[in-house]
Amino acid sequence: MARRKSARWSAHELRLLRSHYPAEGSTVAARLPARSRHAIQVMAHKLGLETTHRSPAPATRLQGASLDEAIRLREIDKLSFAAIGRHFGICEASACNAVTIALCKRRGYRPAERDERGRLAPAGIDRLRYALKKGLKGIDIQQRLGVSAACVSEQRRRYSRELLARGKAPLPPPGGGAAYSGVKLTSAQRKAVETLFMEGFGTAKVSERSGVSKTSCIRIRARLVQRLGRKGQALPGCDAAGVRHIHAESARFVTDEQRQLLRAMLLDRIPVRRAAHDLAIGGSTAYRIRDELAAELSRAGQALPKPNLPGRVRSHATPTPSGPGEPQRDIRLPPSTPDNGLYRGQEPLAGDPARRQKSRAHRKCP
Repeated sequence: MARRKSARWSAHELRLLRSHYPAEGSTVAARLPARSRHAIQVMAHKLGLETTHRSPAPATRLQGASLDEAIRLREIDKLSFAAIGRHFGICEASACNAVTIALCKRRGYRPAERDERGRLAPAGIDRLRYALKKGLKGIDIQQRLGVSAACVSEQRRRYSRELLARGKAPLPPPGGGAAYSGVKLTSAQRKAVETLFMEGFGTAKVSERSGVSKTSCIRIRARLVQRLGRKGQALPGCDAAGVRHIHAESARFVTDEQRQLLRAMLLDRIPVRRAAHDLAIGGSTAYRIRDELAAELSRAGQALPKPNLPGRVRSHATPTPSGPGEPQRDIRLPPSTPDNGLYRGQEPLAGDPARRQKSRAHRKCP
């Protein structure tokens, strides 16, 4: 949609601007109702006008009970700043600035020093620059000094230009270079993330391969889904709403080699849980592969051998009596184990030496 061009300044408007802007500044907007403050400042700059008027610091969008409610939604209900902004009808940045500045004193921090107009004093700027040199995150600086995100960004730009002009070492990246949700991404990083999404990878794998935080990948994916939806397209393996149905390679991906090793271990009568643990495969996936293998063997007229459960011993078979009409069963006894009825499900007698020996062994245990 073409941007509507503003009307040309009339001679009367220009005369009012030249007469009152030096003393009133941007408050001359009350005399020019058809012009915004930004338009007045742009035209004053073009005309070379300067003003001695200093406007007070802008008040936060949330105050009083609204601010307390916003803090409660953030601290107790754990809502995002975007959700808080929608609740109060303001943008996400305004909600973030209001809450973080208010929480500065409540958490025991000392806000940055300001002058009578609400601007940062030299002492406050020095403290902010020290935090930038330490490589703190932007949100940490906001919470400790009670400043807005735009203030942190502006001071970083100014300090970086000064260091460059003086030939000093540049500032460290925010957060020491660690990938976190609030770090500023370059165009190349965003393009790399979108390319991985278009190859069919999930968010966890995209974050792992690109080095971008998972939260940032989720936001980039949401914008990519919307952009593709406007073109009538969708992400590979996803529907139009962005719900994934086919995974190219998930964080719980099981390779073909792992599948073959698991099938071989199952045929070797190793229990499913033990084999899954040794091969670093999830339990549900291992049981699903076991069922697939059993179905294949059943179609070939074979059966999957039963697992060799722990606790079975393979020596000294002793026949045990069974019930009427049942075949005799063999209980495997350990070597040199007396056949005194303990292993045939019979209760030994009160004077049985095996019971006395077992009691003495228990008494000797520490």
